[in-house]
Amino acid sequence: MVDGSPTPRTIYLRGLLLSASGMAILSPDGLLLRLIQHAGVWEIIFYRSLFMGISLATLLVVRYRRRILDVVMAPGRLGLISTLLMTGANLTFIGAITQTTVANTLVILATMPLFSAILGWGLIGEPVQKRTWFTIGTAAGGIIIIFIGSLGGGSWAGDLLAMLTAFLHGLNLVVLRRARQHDMMPALCLSGFLSAAIVLPLINPAAVSAGDFQILAFLGFVLLPLSLSMFLGGTRSVPAAEVALLALVETVLGPLWVWLGVGEVPTALALLGGMIVIGALATNGVLAVRTRSP
Repeated sequence: MVDGSPTPRTIYLRGLLLSASGMAILSPDGLLLRLIQHAGVWEIIFYRSLFMGISLATLLVVRYRRRILDVVMAPGRLGLISTLLMTGANLTFIGAITQTTVANTLVILATMPLFSAILGWGLIGEPVQKRTWFTIGTAAGGIIIIFIGSLGGGSWAGDLLAMLTAFLHGLNLVVLRRARQHDMMPALCLSGFLSAAIVLPLINPAAVSAGDFQILAFLGFVLLPLSLSMFLGGTRSVPAAEVALLALVETVLGPLWVWLGVGEVPTALALLGGMIVIGALATNGVLAVRTRSP
């Protein structure tokens, strides 16, 4: 463009890369949770969430200073809804990954794009491109292959919690798209504090070993704030259904980290399905950028 401002294609590409990078950074989350030896589910939720809230609150205060209250209040009802959805998803995700296998959890979470596409179209009228539906279908084929190769050893309760997590995340992406003119990091920050407050009466601090505490501190202070801020930041320029597709990066990489870290070996079918998913995502990204107005 003549005035030097970024083109729609550039803005879209930045959003894709931002969200995809966030999911790649988040992908070791399942491995790190598996490495926790003594802390129970309530302690994991409490410290993981509390540390994330503290980290994001510090960043927001440094960034906005005296305007911090205005930024927190600006999204209004949408900010409150997003906070509640992310709080619920945080609780159900930890419940899922502690009651079923990492592979089960991540494979079931891969239904998020379908929820985002349907909810985005039904609630805010966001059109879903034909290539996006095709990518969802192709990725679903890869997920089914992963499912065949990896499903097992879990529990119905954990699987259902994983499905609920996918729905809550999918709905939250639609809310974030509706509120894309606002900085929604405060909602992510508040969801951390709210999650910690909900489980506070249930925790036993003595159950957390020094090693567990170090893992939870890394998750809460570094991994979660960085990865989720990047992933959710992509919703400002990328439709909810396509942002949700990028969450499949974690579905593919997560089990690989667990394989390398604790020896949960993925099957050949799981690896094949992962290649199909990554290929579908890459193709969708290339086509999306090429079809954007220059």
